[in-house]
Amino acid sequence: MSEVIKGIGLCKNNILYHVDFSMKKGEMAAIMGPSGSGKSTLLYQLSGMDRPDAGQVIFDGNDICKYSEDRRAEERLNKMGIVFQQMNMLPNLNMIDNIMLPAIERQKSQKGDKKSEAQLKAKASALMNKVGIAGLEMRKTTEVSGGQLQRACICRAIMNQPELLLADEPTGALNKSATQEVMEIFSMLNSEGTTILLVTHDSRVASYCKRILYMLDGKIWGELSLEGQTNQTQEQREEKVRQWLEKMGW
Repeated sequence: MSEVIKGIGLCKNNILYHVDFSMKKGEMAAIMGPSGSGKSTLLYQLSGMDRPDAGQVIFDGNDICKYSEDRRAEERLNKMGIVFQQMNMLPNLNMIDNIMLPAIERQKSQKGDKKSEAQLKAKASALMNKVGIAGLEMRKTTEVSGGQLQRACICRAIMNQPELLLADEPTGALNKSATQEVMEIFSMLNSEGTTILLVTHDSRVASYCKRILYMLDGKIWGELSLEGQTNQTQEQREEKVRQWLEKMGW
């Protein structure tokens, strides 16, 4: 399988030290490690939200570190989706208008035929239905649960059909039930071909992934593969992750 993204020798502010990282198309991977180990910093370098002090990030065949800030933002808008722990929805907009925002921004720079507002709303409504929040289109962000709001954030992140979906502690503010629901959505999207990379402290969340990387002191120290273990229950996969984390010194 071809690589979707690759980080080569990434260094950043004495947080990352010559980190090498790559993801293949269709993977779903997690980055784990203690606080301050460099997990989120690595995600920010790979997404182009920040530029490394040294190294390369190869995305779509090009080193995005060489791009201007505006060009990197354009790459994220058109080809990446990002889900944060802090959901960053605009409180003055309803749910569906928040979800539509990336598509509206994308159309501003597009040439040729553009979708109408009705077409964009239909697409956003279809995504909301897909993740189980149909009927909440006109609700304010303060009128829904945390789990429902995070599902809306996922809809917003995939509105432009990204090649790569990045998530930084996407379940950190959710209870156990909402966490499971969100991870089942990520698993569904991955099964449909979306490449997903997430940062998490939660072994349960990581157990949904096919590959887990362990970071410590700005370096990747270990890797666990859960590929091809579909015969195991989620509880068995989670226990395997826990045992591996103990060996890594978690």
